[in-house]
Amino acid sequence: MAYLEAYLRRHTGEPEGEHTGYLLEVEVDVSAVQNPEELADEQVAVTGDVVIVDYPDRGKVLIFRATSAAAMEEEEPTG
Repeated sequence: MAYLEAYLRRHTGEPEGEHTGYLLEVEVDVSAVQNPEELADEQVAVTGDVVIVDYPDRGKVLIFRATSAAAMEEEEPTG
């Protein structure tokens, strides 16, 4: 079972039937990913590890340290 700490945000951008209504916002370290700026504001699939980083100013923060990331392809409607 995974344990995550992040901000839970209400999401109202899509009809209720197609979304749970909530997003879990987790900070992501993309330093190992090539050209992460090309993936910004896109739906992505990422692999990596969840780590806790102890920052001098912010204290302990849960970070998803991505080892790879790719844009998700939009599925073509069928029918």
